[in-house]
Amino acid sequence: MPLCYRQEVATPVNISPVTLHFHGWLTTLIQRVRRSNGLVTPALNRRTSIKDLIESFGVPHTEVGSIKINGQTVSFAHIIEEESAVEIFPSQPPVNVLNSCPLRPKPLDAIRFLVDANVGKLAGKLRMAGFDTLYDPQWHDPQLAEIAEKSQCILLSRDIQLLKWKKIEFGHFVRETLPIKQLAEVIHFYDLSHAIRPFSRCMRCNGILAPVQKLDILDQLEPLTRKYYHTFLRCSACRQIYWAGTHHEPMQKALNELSHYRPLSY
Repeated sequence: MPLCYRQEVATPVNISPVTLHFHGWLTTLIQRVRRSNGLVTPALNRRTSIKDLIESFGVPHTEVGSIKINGQTVSFAHIIEEESAVEIFPSQPPVNVLNSCPLRPKPLDAIRFLVDANVGKLAGKLRMAGFDTLYDPQWHDPQLAEIAEKSQCILLSRDIQLLKWKKIEFGHFVRETLPIKQLAEVIHFYDLSHAIRPFSRCMRCNGILAPVQKLDILDQLEPLTRKYYHTFLRCSACRQIYWAGTHHEPMQKALNELSHYRPLSY
């Protein structure tokens, strides 16, 4: 059942009362903020955009899939100027970021992820599955926001405040806590099971892996690796060498089990 807030707005421009209905799991985000920050109070002492009003309740714009005001679909830029009944709906999987929508009229031209340090292990899992993923544990919020904007990435994070940055247009609050379940969540949310390309990217640097002849790398292999393995891949960027060693089977098993993931409710 949606949460409903009614706030009398007294401003110099006589803005009328506003009723907000938050649907689905967005109610969880509001409750999260209440537990950590006490009362939830919107900034309603001035004319404000619907985006700012929603985020004043602790809900990042990245988590909003659609907004209706008095039954009409609006964009984030809509200004509250009359008595308004606002319906805020979460993004519902499958989310296609390659198509435009009223809240995000400029779609991405490709799937590319940017991972925050608080879900850092997810970066390696995404690369293992073959997804273009940028990650550096030294990147802080301003850098992440800048990269998200310039590189046109989907930012994955568990940091509510980071996801509110204006420069971050595409993002997702990762709800799972285990890295392999986080991978499953992201793949389900963006409907990417068809795009999995196992072991095609370097888990270290995100470079593309390509086959390399054993003879060309013989001097870089340990004696037992040289003896028992004959098929190798090498990163085109950092030159890291990969082969199907003891870790390969459990990694492949983890990828195979992604199809058994039980999706979260939104």
